[in-house]
Amino acid sequence: MITILVLAGVALLAGAINALAGGGQFMVFPALLFAGVASVKANATSSLVVLPGVAASAWVYRDTTKQMTGRFLACMVLASLAGSAVASWLLMHTTNATFSRLVPWLLLLAAAVFSAAPQLRKLGASMTGGRVHLPVLCAGQFAIAGYGGYFGAGMGVLMLALYLALAHLELHAASGLRTFCAAFINTLAVMIFAARGALDYRLGVPMLFAAVAGGYLGAKAVQRLDAGKVRLGVLFYAWGLTAYFFVRAAIGRA
Repeated sequence: MITILVLAGVALLAGAINALAGGGQFMVFPALLFAGVASVKANATSSLVVLPGVAASAWVYRDTTKQMTGRFLACMVLASLAGSAVASWLLMHTTNATFSRLVPWLLLLAAAVFSAAPQLRKLGASMTGGRVHLPVLCAGQFAIAGYGGYFGAGMGVLMLALYLALAHLELHAASGLRTFCAAFINTLAVMIFAARGALDYRLGVPMLFAAVAGGYLGAKAVQRLDAGKVRLGVLFYAWGLTAYFFVRAAIGRA
């Protein structure tokens, strides 16, 4: 019971952080690992925990997709589903030992992406103008969806930069498309994980409800708190966590 309460508290904080500055998955996945959940199941369960928040964001931004053509949206959704399906299948065929060895590197990639988020957005925005490169855009979406289905942290930043650069959308529309596609990616991944018995419902369900409550509280607090300072705190935590897992891996090999 104490473990569940602690994990629910972590998920509450993660939900609030996601609403304020993003990066809540940096807390959910390691917390499940520290609770003794096997690495693959911890990663799959963290996707379950963040799913309602992703779905809620997609609903909030639903009007932005009405401005896009059916062909464009179909391409993005199909690329999202295909990438998520392939990566989720791959995760289900990755042993815990192999995934545990990958964890420090996946965290490093996610921390680097999250750190570079402002620069990636500016780079994407600076490339706006001209025609939409739909085949390249769909290929990029497939690759990012694959990353999201396999691990996920930092996926939204990569999608936003991709849309700003190649879809030539303004920031609000790009944010809407990001949440729309992320909802498809996460939902399919969770369905595959559930079908393969890879979800820890005993811990995941209480965390899910706590994350929803945290998202609500974070949305309420967004006008009173400095999102930049929250993001800075998440960055310190993410890099510290990454260093910890690299050190733990090095000690394990010694």
